[in-house]
Amino acid sequence: MGEVNPNDPRPPYVQIADDLRRAVQNGEYEPGAKLPSGRELAKQYGVALMTVTGAIGLLRDEGLVESWQGRGVFVTGQQHRPAPDVSVRLAELADIVEKQSADLADLQARVAALEGSRRTKR
Repeated sequence: MGEVNPNDPRPPYVQIADDLRRAVQNGEYEPGAKLPSGRELAKQYGVALMTVTGAIGLLRDEGLVESWQGRGVFVTGQQHRPAPDVSVRLAELADIVEKQSADLADLQARVAALEGSRRTKR
């Protein structure tokens, strides 16, 4: 396990998930083993905690790990499901960002209208 490669076309969270998946498959982490904390992994890979969270989320979606609030992330020992297609996940995220951008534009228009109505009442 190592650092994220900036020249790799895969997003950093995918690189980390792939690296951790390989470690599980190679027996570095046996079923039931606890993974290092998110902060430890972030330091190890030289990334933000949110990037590690994304990687763990992928592994959780595959069924390779389970996370327990306050306890940590553990290898399940179950045969993992195929990883979801990254392009599908990115498309879902793009849809979310697009909706949030539209919501933000709507809120900005409402604030501008409210500020304009306050000015005319003075």
